[in-house]
Amino acid sequence: MKKTNPVVKEVLEKFDSIYKITKVFVSDNGSAMNGLLISGDAGTGKTYWVKDRGLEDVDPDNVVYIKGSSITAPTIFVKLFLARRPGSILVLDDVDIIHKTTSERNTILDLFKGATEMTKGERLLSWERAGANALMNELGVPRTFDFQGSVIWITNDTIEQIAHRTKGHWNAISSRFNQQRIYLSEQEKLLYTLYLIQEQDMLGVNCMAKEGGYSKEIVEATSDFIYDNYRDISDITPRTAIKIADLMESYPEDWKMLCENQLMS
Repeated sequence: MKKTNPVVKEVLEKFDSIYKITKVFVSDNGSAMNGLLISGDAGTGKTYWVKDRGLEDVDPDNVVYIKGSSITAPTIFVKLFLARRPGSILVLDDVDIIHKTTSERNTILDLFKGATEMTKGERLLSWERAGANALMNELGVPRTFDFQGSVIWITNDTIEQIAHRTKGHWNAISSRFNQQRIYLSEQEKLLYTLYLIQEQDMLGVNCMAKEGGYSKEIVEATSDFIYDNYRDISDITPRTAIKIADLMESYPEDWKMLCENQLMS
């Protein structure tokens, strides 16, 4: 019986904890917490373990998902309104929250605190500015509404960075959000990425980034390239592996040069 490398096994257990905590968080008899904060290294698979695994049984109509955008406080208010019903979830994935102006950041954090308050009663969110923005008017968002949904915040920022930037808000945010940290060493990233390529066919039939995946030759060449250059590739993650495979397929004559320019430290 083949045994999984113990380092890889530990990494899988870390991601399994994301999966399990998300499943409990969104279940009907789940946590009393209304906020879930998942912080960890970029490109390692946080989104997959939350969105594609943890939320796989949730009705898509109950998920308001925002990926990789710069978002304003009024837009956050609107998105919370769209996810206001019991069982609904607002997922903010790699959305810039903490690097905004102090005023904008404070407004968003105040909305988060109200939305994730631990109470069985009303969680009233209000927009007390002078005027509603165009999106509020377009969607008929009232100035005050009862939020009974929940919030999942996925970020590459560390908990320490978030605490530093949110300052006086942090104690309130920290107490309202269940927190999960996924940080991997360079060795863990390398072995986990190779495990996904070689044992889970991440670049082939199970490829999430490209319909049908890449050819067997490209999959093997990607694995070989990582083996041969693991000391020089600046950050080896599943996302890096996909980028290497895609460069091989798109630029068969120049992929090595492009990899050296883009990925080598």
